Amino acid sequence: MVNLPKKIQIDAILGEEFYKLLDKLGVREGFEAGNYHCHICGDKIEVKNVLIVFPLCENDVGFICRKPECITRYKLNLPIE
Repeated sequence: MVNLPKKIQIDAILGEEFYKLLDKLGVREGFEAGNYHCHICGDKIEVKNVLIVFPLCENDVGFICRKPECITRYKLNLPIE
């Protein structure tokens, strides 16, 4: 179970700091197993393509990949196709 704080603003995380964040959120094992996908396009999320980590609900997180259209849809809060 993931206990997410109300809001954390993080500008950029690189390398080991990203894995520390995943550990803190309780999702590292699932992330490394390839269990997470972009919330917009459905592509498998990996270190090389993850751009945004955000709270989905009280006990889970979502990921957005680096595709420009996914970033735009997330930032504009557009519905998922």
